[in-house]
Amino acid sequence: MAIRKIDENDLPSVVPLLKSYFPKHNRFNKPESEVIDYLKDLMHKPSYQSISHETPMYIYEEDSKVKGFLALVHFDGTSDGTHKVWKFKHFAFESEDIASKLLAEAEKIARKSSKTAKIELTIAETEKGIKFYKSNGYKQEGALKNHYRFGETCFILSKSFK
Repeated sequence: MAIRKIDENDLPSVVPLLKSYFPKHNRFNKPESEVIDYLKDLMHKPSYQSISHETPMYIYEEDSKVKGFLALVHFDGTSDGTHKVWKFKHFAFESEDIASKLLAEAEKIARKSSKTAKIELTIAETEKGIKFYKSNGYKQEGALKNHYRFGETCFILSKSFK
């Protein structure tokens, strides 16, 4: 088992996990080639006030199979770089043990990036993981009705670090 930064050759192995984890997600209901193109685009998209020129994307691999995936987008912060805001993008996992390991890696990146940091995520009420995030210190900051799909509420969860 290992957590490692993803490269483009890993993308075809990531797609089945994303498709199964996010069955209602409009991006992952598309053909595999379109999902791979989207992930490539996300991978090489510079983050806001970028600390690197790519979006950090990680996989959890076990027995040569992708069992967890996380993209961590840096999207805001102070102009002097002392505070940075990150966002989870497409965090998918097969078990909470795997999720805990990926979460620890993401939080380590956020903590090292600046004096203070915050990680946010938006999660639909029908998605897996709300309980997991809350049990790991993420607090609900808001609720968005009809955000991803009509008739469904999306929650904004976050955790701050000093």
